[in-house]
Amino acid sequence: MFSKAHCNELWVLILEKAYAKLHGNYFLLWGGFANEALIDLTGCPTAYYDFSDEFVKMLIDSGEFWKLIWWYDEEGFLLSGSTPGEERWSEAPEIDTDGNLLPGHAYSVV
Repeated sequence: MFSKAHCNELWVLILEKAYAKLHGNYFLLWGGFANEALIDLTGCPTAYYDFSDEFVKMLIDSGEFWKLIWWYDEEGFLLSGSTPGEERWSEAPEIDTDGNLLPGHAYSVV
């Protein structure tokens, strides 16, 4: 029996696979933003927050950003994050395996 969290993770994997198939393969999706994929897959509007933006930094420093993320989650919004950079080969031996986020990757928040 799968828990709700496991079912959500499974749906995310299925959607990622379908989106890559639509575009030909995963490699062709490299360098995109998760919010663009969510627009394509759902037709719904998205919000994008760049952590280097001064307004976003102010939201983070004041604690308001966490409240906003919590509200999005409570309302059932799809959440994702991504890291800047160009690392595509996470199996490479020189990659940090200490649980850090890899550069150039998108992450689903489930």
